[in-house]
Amino acid sequence: MDERSAVVVGAGVGGLAAAVALVNAGWRVQILERHDRLRADGAALLLWANGVRALRALGMGAALEAIAVRQERGTGGLRTPDGRWLIKMSEPEERGEGLSGTAVVHRQDLHEALVAALGDAATIRAGATVTGVRLGDAPAVKLGGETMTADLIVGADGISSIARSTLDNHSRLVGAGRVAWRAVVPRFRAPEVADSGETQGSGRRFLSADLGAHGVYWAAEARGSVRPESTAGQLDLLKRWFAGWHEPIGQLIAATRPEELMQHPVEYLDPLPRSFVHTGATSGVALLGDAAHAMTPDLGQGACLALEDAVTLGVCMGGRAVPDGLRRYEALRRPRIVKMTKMSRRVGGVFAAQGRFVVPLRTALLRGIPDKTFAKGAAALTDWTVPEA
Repeated sequence: MDERSAVVVGAGVGGLAAAVALVNAGWRVQILERHDRLRADGAALLLWANGVRALRALGMGAALEAIAVRQERGTGGLRTPDGRWLIKMSEPEERGEGLSGTAVVHRQDLHEALVAALGDAATIRAGATVTGVRLGDAPAVKLGGETMTADLIVGADGISSIARSTLDNHSRLVGAGRVAWRAVVPRFRAPEVADSGETQGSGRRFLSADLGAHGVYWAAEARGSVRPESTAGQLDLLKRWFAGWHEPIGQLIAATRPEELMQHPVEYLDPLPRSFVHTGATSGVALLGDAAHAMTPDLGQGACLALEDAVTLGVCMGGRAVPDGLRRYEALRRPRIVKMTKMSRRVGGVFAAQGRFVVPLRTALLRGIPDKTFAKGAAALTDWTVPEA
C-alpha cells in the first residue's frame, strides 16, 4: 500500500500522540498548530494505568520512566478539610515491566517527549490557524486562503474544536457551574507533600501531588464564578476559601505566585457528537480527545482517554482502507466514551456537593466504602487494553 497522508489539527498531547501512532503505522503526517510555537501549559497531568499503557503502546515506555513521578501505593485518597481520611487508595500493581499504576507528569515534559518520539518522521507547522474542515471524498483543512488535502484529517484541536464544528454542529459546550485553578510550585519554594490525593469540602475541592524535580502540582475547584480578574486577586480569594483546611493546602496557595496560577471554567460537551468520524469514498475525518468528548475533570481521565484514542486510531488505520479503519475506530471508542462521560458527571455531582445537610451525608457515605472496594472501582475505569490490529 502506498504511503498515505494525514493532517493532524492541534499539537497538544492528543494530537502529538495521534501523530506518533500514525507514523508508527506507516503514515506521512503533518501537524498544524495555531500558536506561533509549540508549548504546553505549565501544569501537570495525572496518568492512570490506562494512560501509561497507551504511552507504552506508542513506544514511549523509556521516555515515561524518565519524566514521570510514580504515585506510591497507599499515599493517596480522599480527605475532609480537617485532614481525616475518607478513603485511602490502595492501588493494585500491574503485571509487566517498567512504570505501572498511577503517575504524575509535567505537561511540558510529556509534550517534549512526544515531539522527540516523532523525530523527523512528521512535519510540524506552527502559527497555522485552521479556519475550517472540508468534508467529502477529498477532505481538506482551510488555513485562510490556503487549502490542504489529505487522506485523513484528525481533529485534535481541543474543547473549542473547529474540526468538530464542521463535522457535527449538534454538540454544545456546557458550563458545569464550577471554576478550576491549577499551578506548579517550584521545588525550592514548595512545602513537603507526604500524601497526594484530594480533599473535599462544601462545594470546594483541592488536590495536590509531588512532581519530583519540578516541585508540587496542585489544583482547586469551587462552585460559582470568580469576580477578581487578576491572578493576584484570585490567589487572595483562594487563601480565604481554603483557610483552615489541613496542610499543606494553605502553604501551597501561599507559595504560589500570580504568574504561576491558571484559571478556567469547567465545561463539557453535551450531547456528544453524533459521530467521531466522517467517511468519504477513500478518505475521512476523525475527532479525538477533547475535540470529540470534552468532559468534566472529575475522573481525572481526560488526557488518558485522548491517549487511548490516539493509540486506537493508529491501530485501526494500520492496514485498512481509511473508511473501514474509521468505522472500526468509532465502534471501539464510542461505547467507552459514552460510559466515561456519564460517570464523570455523576461523580462530579457527588464530589462538588455543598450544603449543611448534603455534605455530611456525602462524608458518611464515602467513609462507609471499604478502601478495597473504592480501589476496584478506580481500577475499572482504567480497564482498557490496546486493541488488536
